This record gives sequence, C-alpha cells and structure tokens, in this order.
Amino acid sequence: MVQVDIEEASGNLPQLIARAVSGEDIIIVQGSKPIIRLVPIGEVEQRVLNEVEQTDNSLMEEMLSAYEEG
Repeated sequence: MVQVDIEEASGNLPQLIARAVSGEDIIIVQGSKPIIRLVPIGEVEQRVLNEVEQTDNSLMEEMLSAYEEG
C-alpha cells in the first residue's frame, strides 16, 4: 500500500491511476488522514459480488440447518 499526499497526487494523477490499475493499492491522504483509495472499477464490483455470494451462502446454510433441525 502506498500513501500519497493530496498535493502530490494532484500533480501525478495519471501515474497513480496507472499504478492502481496494475494492482497497486494507492491511498490519498490529507495530512495524516486517508481520504480516498484508488481502485479499478472491476475490482470493486468483484469485491461486492464476492461479499454478496458469501452472505447468500451463509444464509442458505443457516436456513438449511434450521430446516433439517426443525
């Protein structure tokens, strides 16, 4: 993970985007506070889909278990 100050990021945005697209975790900070993470869109969508799938699988397992016990 790389942290870049917002002032530096404003002058190097194309390079930071390219690094994020290639898989590097880029966090833009203001002072010492993280304010944004550069993440390729496809990666975010995949994370959401994975979380939904995990939640659905867990819920289905709970429902099946309750049905079998009940």
